[in-house]
Amino acid sequence: MRKRGYLLVRAIPILFTALFLAGAIIKAQNVSSRLMILPFLICSVTELLRTMFLAAGWEKAAKLLNKVYAVSFLLYVFGFLGVWCYVNIANQAYLPLLFSLPFWLVGAYLVYRVFFRKKDQPVKADSKRRSIHLNVDFRVVVTCFLVGVCLLSGIVILFLGVKDTIQLSQRAGGYTATEGYFVDYEVYRSDREGTTYRLIYEYEVNGAPYRVSTDYGTNAIPARNSTRTVKYDPANPQKSVLAGSNSANWMVFMGLFFVLGSTVFILAWLTGKGCFDRCKVSVLGVYIGIVFAFVGAGSILLRMGETGSWLSCFQSFGLWILVPLLMIAAGVFQTVKCLLPARNKKGERGQ
Repeated sequence: MRKRGYLLVRAIPILFTALFLAGAIIKAQNVSSRLMILPFLICSVTELLRTMFLAAGWEKAAKLLNKVYAVSFLLYVFGFLGVWCYVNIANQAYLPLLFSLPFWLVGAYLVYRVFFRKKDQPVKADSKRRSIHLNVDFRVVVTCFLVGVCLLSGIVILFLGVKDTIQLSQRAGGYTATEGYFVDYEVYRSDREGTTYRLIYEYEVNGAPYRVSTDYGTNAIPARNSTRTVKYDPANPQKSVLAGSNSANWMVFMGLFFVLGSTVFILAWLTGKGCFDRCKVSVLGVYIGIVFAFVGAGSILLRMGETGSWLSCFQSFGLWILVPLLMIAAGVFQTVKCLLPARNKKGERGQ
């Protein structure tokens, strides 16, 4: 009974993860972004169903889902390698393709091991022939590679975002703030997968009108004449920047997302090795709760910076505002639950 309750509690953050990923796929602007998210969605839904089946006592059905999980993992591996090769071929950078060859071979071996390898047969002793068996799990190797790439990419994106933010802050340090009014928009990027827009705001300095536009594309178009703070150079009013979200903020958010997401796998590995056994709290559980709350709150704050007001922010989300709000609630609940181990232990002793 206690195990069933634990599994049901464990299913809550997995459910919110699946909802968040489903919302991300729906709101994605292009097919490539959806394909990158799809394996994670399949893995989260599979893990959710497996957890529910274990709670219901359907162990055979839970074991069948392991194949689905393996397919999702392999889909991510080959998808990542395919995008890597496509980008390098498009940029006519053929040397990096050589580095992907070992991982294509590892992926092929994983396919063989998961779907075609028969049960291990006992090895007969032979004094004339010796073989060395390496106890290497190639799934761990590939996972470490992908986690390392995501972590390194996140660090680079975060560094560039922080650098651009500092430069923008220094450049606008002596600027004067005024109110800008949304007057128009223009196409920022348009393809078969969707269209994003560059928002144009108008402001006045000494009776003369000036315009400034966002340096990013968005599909959330605010109401006409909605306001947003503009900072301009008093010596040259044409030089101005919009306060709130900008491309540098998005880079910082995405960089932190990749770094925090990659660190989850690192902490999970350290937890499995018993590195946190002496801690009185669940380090991994607290960290996952913080990540959930950060992603939910960050997505709302970025959208608020785009629209300029909380009302426009919630209106642009529509019913999808429930996804980041539920992520924040799940993150806070997960963090508080994992910070109270003494109470849980006392309850177990009492039982």
